[in-house]
Amino acid sequence: MCFALLLYGFYSKISNNQKLSDNDVLNFSLNLKISENIKDIKIIDQNNVLIVISDNDQSYFIMYNLKNNKIVSRIGR
Repeated sequence: MCFALLLYGFYSKISNNQKLSDNDVLNFSLNLKISENIKDIKIIDQNNVLIVISDNDQSYFIMYNLKNNKIVSRIGR
């Protein structure tokens, strides 16, 4: 739930349309394992964010498309 609210915050910050309501917030899952943590989130452009995931000693990146609400690619591992 926190991840969905975080994405909503990023989206509303970069979106030209500020008329989003609480009804527009959906629950998204990155299907992380228990040992995986979100370390950082970077805004790439209006529709995409880069999420840094850490799993103990390894890290990888997920490119997430806010417009289509899906993972575009996984980089690493």
